[in-house]
Amino acid sequence: MKKITIIILALLFISGLSFSQKKITLSFYGGYTLPVADLKGDFPDTLVDINFSKTKTLLTTKGFNGGLQGKYAVDSTGSARVTAGLNYNSFSGSADYGSISYKNKVSIFTISAGIEYAMNPKNKIVPFGGLDLAANFFSGKVEGSGDTTFIQNRKTETRFGVIANAGVELRFWKQSGLIVGVKYALTNLIGKSTSSTTSSTINDAEEEGSSSFNELPLNDKETSSNTDKTLNYVQFYVGFSFNFGGLIGTK
Repeated sequence: MKKITIIILALLFISGLSFSQKKITLSFYGGYTLPVADLKGDFPDTLVDINFSKTKTLLTTKGFNGGLQGKYAVDSTGSARVTAGLNYNSFSGSADYGSISYKNKVSIFTISAGIEYAMNPKNKIVPFGGLDLAANFFSGKVEGSGDTTFIQNRKTETRFGVIANAGVELRFWKQSGLIVGVKYALTNLIGKSTSSTTSSTINDAEEEGSSSFNELPLNDKETSSNTDKTLNYVQFYVGFSFNFGGLIGTK
């Protein structure tokens, strides 16, 4: 059901762009993402201490991103804009304990909408800054391989937050240009929860065999047995922007 909802929202977003003319800028981008706060974390030094359902962080160290964003100018100069976007981030981390290795992945698909202000939109170099409200859909998995092998899928969960965005549009061509920017996202301001899992954990690195695990929840809400998690990231991106019919305020 959540996948169907995401597809419908994406189609509405794209169809909305097709009905707007002359005030639309559409950008496609990708780049590197740095996990911060409790999204970032290292695996423990010893395997005996590992428990994925109770870790204080999500155990990721790096990431990459890709997405698209539409901008619609609401004033005659083209400075004030409303925005909507689709954004994907994939984070990863790994650890090797000799007889067993772990690969961890956390994915965040984001649908956002917000406002933006562009400085000197008539120029070839246009700095901008904005703020978006965001719905974030978490997923991922933890894989272990070696003497003991398993795959533990992360539970698909939804959180709500905000994204601060700043960058520069470089208009090298009449209808298109380059876009360079950075985003800081607070992904789980609203919707934190803690749920139990019946998964067991592997505590013996020398144990042979295989095990299957149930879904792993985020567990980002503080309880008597769980710590609060703040899941943020810094996203650096570069891409192409396209102006349909020429953005108002440009020459």
